Amino acid sequence: MAEKTILVAGGAGQVARALATGQPPAGVKIVSRGRPELDILDPASIAAAMADDRPDLIVNAAAYTAVDQAESDEAAAFALNAVAAGELAAAAARAGIPIIHISTDYVFDGTKPEPYSETDPVAPLGVYGRSKLAGEEAVAAANPLHVILRTAWVYSPVGK
Repeated sequence: MAEKTILVAGGAGQVARALATGQPPAGVKIVSRGRPELDILDPASIAAAMADDRPDLIVNAAAYTAVDQAESDEAAAFALNAVAAGELAAAAARAGIPIIHISTDYVFDGTKPEPYSETDPVAPLGVYGRSKLAGEEAVAAANPLHVILRTAWVYSPVGK
């Protein structure tokens, strides 16, 4: 059986570094790329990484994660979390490659007293949450082979 390649975007970030650390399952190679090798804001960079790595699956862990700063830098948050996420998903779709898009619990308003489910209505309160929701929508619209993975309070040995 041929080795399967997982391309992880956002290589310098906490989630991507955690995914790239350790031993992958037999027959799986994880390639973690961050800027400048893979800048998802640049379609040419996406195309080059896909041509070089020939992934069987893409994990989008690239994100604008400065929650408070997003309030004053809305354009940058939406560019990376929404527009670029959609472009990466579209490039994957053109190649027939599934994508796992890392999102956040910030797409909810936080008022529900019990855990949220994937079918609960979204209601982001700030720019960061709205940009991540727009990214979820862009990924879903661009690639039918997608999974949206919402995280909360991520921690690992390689990050905060």
